[in-house]
Amino acid sequence: MSEIIHGQVIFLIVTLCCGMALVFGYEALRLLRWIFWHPGVLIWVEDILYWAAASVPVYYIFFIYNDGEIRWYGALMLITGAWLYEKGISRPVRGVLVKVFGSHKPSLARWIKKKRQERQEKKTLKGKKQKNS
Repeated sequence: MSEIIHGQVIFLIVTLCCGMALVFGYEALRLLRWIFWHPGVLIWVEDILYWAAASVPVYYIFFIYNDGEIRWYGALMLITGAWLYEKGISRPVRGVLVKVFGSHKPSLARWIKKKRQERQEKKTLKGKKQKNS
């Protein structure tokens, strides 16, 4: 196999693995969102920061293997890697992550529920005081 073709095959394998790794990183972010409650604005900011950070390794791969040229088959392999992870190993990985970190969820859920009830009680007491004044 010629050196050029060998380099392009390596490029395709690396971009495929990069797509899988990026979705695995997002899976970790989804796990944090599952464990800890996030308001909508924070989710939006987290997504922007995550994908901005994820663009760095993608750019690095394209820079090293193709001198910075974005080729359609490289982008297609990134998407394919993400799709393969999501449709293939995402469910078993998610199951393992839930088993490992899920044991903390019930205690966190009780704590969050308690804090929400305390805030609601403070609001109702504050509202009653304002009505009486």
